[in-house]
Amino acid sequence: MRCDVCDHEMVKWDRPPSRWRRELCVCTWCYAVTQIGTPDHEISRPGHCPWEIRWEAAWTDMLPDAGRHAYGYFHKTLCGIEKPDMTGSRFGMWGGGYRDECPDRTAAALAIDARWPEERRDGFRLDVPAAPRPRPEDDPGYVRPVDELGRPDIRLPQTLTSPKTRVLGARPSADAHPENGFRRIGEGPSAVRLPAFWAGHGIGPYRPCDEQGRTFAWFQACPLDQAYPLEMVPPLDEESFVGDFAWFGDIGDPLDHRAAVTDPIASDLARDGLSLPADFLALIDRANLHRCLDREGGGAWTDVTGPLLSPVDPADRMVLFFRDQQSRILWYLYLHHSGQAAVVCSDRDFTVEPGLRYGLDGEIVLPRREIFWTAPSVEIFAYRFLAEARLTLAIHEKQRAGELDPELLAHLAHYVPSSSSEGCGRMPR
Repeated sequence: MRCDVCDHEMVKWDRPPSRWRRELCVCTWCYAVTQIGTPDHEISRPGHCPWEIRWEAAWTDMLPDAGRHAYGYFHKTLCGIEKPDMTGSRFGMWGGGYRDECPDRTAAALAIDARWPEERRDGFRLDVPAAPRPRPEDDPGYVRPVDELGRPDIRLPQTLTSPKTRVLGARPSADAHPENGFRRIGEGPSAVRLPAFWAGHGIGPYRPCDEQGRTFAWFQACPLDQAYPLEMVPPLDEESFVGDFAWFGDIGDPLDHRAAVTDPIASDLARDGLSLPADFLALIDRANLHRCLDREGGGAWTDVTGPLLSPVDPADRMVLFFRDQQSRILWYLYLHHSGQAAVVCSDRDFTVEPGLRYGLDGEIVLPRREIFWTAPSVEIFAYRFLAEARLTLAIHEKQRAGELDPELLAHLAHYVPSSSSEGCGRMPR
């Protein structure tokens, strides 16, 4: 494909097809972008944008202070630094002003901007709208299927379980976790006792984020304001998770370049007598698992940094591995000095010194030091996170309940407890 702006070659970007676009091509000279197969356009050609607001900040956990660089596609910064994992920031544009920013970024941005001819800037590029897609609900006499996802009164198939389903039909006895609302990491007097909840996003009308029934993702304030008690989420057969991600399918071969991230962390932990669990290494280093949460997680991404000191026990360590796009909530691998591990979350970024934060009335809000238990292992965290993300997408696409994977159907049935083949299930109010 030739660029319609400068007539140089365009290169297809190596991103897999998604519901947002089928293909993305970038010019190797003026960096004009052409998207193919978007929701609204068969071909989308974004026009010229001023250089100072055009570029995303670079993002990768393989380059310290990546945000001081502008991202220039092809896994490279504008100034030429290349990392296999580099992408544009999910939240944040590069536009100057970053302290200690790359000195070569402005010259590169200006040089690329000059390659876009003046007469081909304003109103030159044209889009091709997508052909109208017929919608069944627009037909006269249309009746919404009783098992269509998104219906509050959805009717689920009679068979809600499968031998392969890891969602338990009943919650374990209270003896398994005698302290309701808390979990412990470690044993004996040195165990760390933490408040426990699941930090996730809304699942359509079946698990709203708040009492108004809104289903937007993540949190509006501190995690406790929108957290889900563990008693509210589907119970899992935790013993069936052995760290191999068998439920995921082919996890792929190890990615050699990811060892540059995990090996230094493992070496530092070894000096303290600690090690990274196998499921953590698989999630970060295996080809098909790497960034699987990013792809389906609604604006959160992998960001591996550590080891970090625990805020509750100086003998313990943490490793940041996942954060939402605004860093309102971050997930850490917690490594207890006894060798036990779990996943915790916090609204604090422990990789940086806390700055001043302000409340709604302009008052200074002191940073909290709490961390919260959220899953007994990285594999279980990934399983629940992906199940909820996929179920949310299925609701958005109005799939039929009978088309769901048994795992997702079991998750949904937990929130529609009275469903049966003879009646409609509703989430209790």
